[in-house]
Amino acid sequence: MRTKHSILALIFCTAFAPTVLAAEKTFKPDENGQVVFVTPTRNIGCVYTPKGGVEMYVPEDGGPELACERKEPVWTRLILSASGKADIFKMVGDTACCSEEHILNYGDSWSGGPYSCTSGTEGLRCRRRDGHGFFASRKRLTVD
Repeated sequence: MRTKHSILALIFCTAFAPTVLAAEKTFKPDENGQVVFVTPTRNIGCVYTPKGGVEMYVPEDGGPELACERKEPVWTRLILSASGKADIFKMVGDTACCSEEHILNYGDSWSGGPYSCTSGTEGLRCRRRDGHGFFASRKRLTVD
């Protein structure tokens, strides 16, 4: 049975408990000069290529480019180029993404070039500064 004092203590502790703030993650580029990260489930992985590309890869439009791959339920690649809406490619043949060294935990965000991504329990949301972007999860893919 709770007393008046235990209820007040519970209210006080809940109201003034420290909140966990989302972190802005910074990941160092890999040996190729690209930034690579994955979501906590490792189902979605992303590769950021800076403007001008890197030695091993230059985007068609010269970059920058954010390419994310979702493994399940169907391996799918989303590419957000320097302009326009993101493209969705299903039935990807060259599934090479991603190193699991950098994890974008739930609630955390990452920014690079004109892009930013936020990881959540519902999925991954990525946008370019002009508002174009995409959302990816096991259940859905949307482009805006």
